[in-house]
Amino acid sequence: MSYFVTGATGFLGGRLVEILLERGESVIALGRNLDELKRLEALGASIVRAELTDRKALSETIPVNSIIIHCAALSTPWGREVDYYKSNVLGTQIISSVALEKSVQRFIHISTPSIYVDQISKELIEESDPLPRTMINLYAKTKLQAEIVIDQQVDVGLPAIILRPQGIFGPKDTAILPRLIRVAKKGFIPVMNDQVKIDLTYVDNVVEAILCAIDAQDECIGEKYNITNDEPINQLITLETILNQLGYPVKRKIIPTQRALKIASALEWAYRTLPLKGEPLLTRYSVCTLAFTRTLSVEKAKRELGYGPVYTMQEGLERTIPWFARSPS
Repeated sequence: MSYFVTGATGFLGGRLVEILLERGESVIALGRNLDELKRLEALGASIVRAELTDRKALSETIPVNSIIIHCAALSTPWGREVDYYKSNVLGTQIISSVALEKSVQRFIHISTPSIYVDQISKELIEESDPLPRTMINLYAKTKLQAEIVIDQQVDVGLPAIILRPQGIFGPKDTAILPRLIRVAKKGFIPVMNDQVKIDLTYVDNVVEAILCAIDAQDECIGEKYNITNDEPINQLITLETILNQLGYPVKRKIIPTQRALKIASALEWAYRTLPLKGEPLLTRYSVCTLAFTRTLSVEKAKRELGYGPVYTMQEGLERTIPWFARSPS
């Protein structure tokens, strides 16, 4: 049995490769970061340095009857639509079509709950709940388009399952905690609602969900599953606790939500139209994250995939915070 992991030089993909190798599996790791690929090769993985849109490279390296876990995506909060489309939609189209040609045993597509983000609080969102009429940003838009691509491929025989893991954190996290630390260095946390509840997911629990999806019954093919730690938390209290343990005492700065949304919309317009370099200091996505509760139901994953978190939030944080305390800021 061979496992082919895209996005293997990213946070989730890299951890997945490590765990598969620890289990004694044969793993092919696809990515672009040469140093990280060499690290995975030293652990025992076969490596492929190529773009996800390189059909020739995929055709030459994806084994027949293998299992593909598609973690690769452009997930930055700001960027050009052409880049998001190339990575998230076109890349998914190409690898899923090659997967069909190779008669893969299972195709696990990593999507995102960002497609649920709206300017309203929602609790225990289920996979079948109506989505916002407009996606909050280009990342969410193109990841939803990628899901549609997978749905179409399932209709013609691809044995695919879609996972939507929320707020992945852990050692080597490149998104949640690093961004939080950058904010903390400014000396304050922007607060729009001190009662916001959110879900996070320890990275090893996401890997557990992937393994459950690989082993799931064929009845699960074509289905979508929310994945979280199944422990909704108070966002502000948790962030302050993490920052204090990392040695960043911070103050709260109250910002009215509607004012923040207007500022974010203006900044997005300016960065998109002028255009300005970098990314806006505030986006509608970040405002929605800070101002509105969003928790997910994982009952479907528990019932149909047999998923259950291996590590609690406390255990995940105990494994994560010391790593960031040791690593360069």
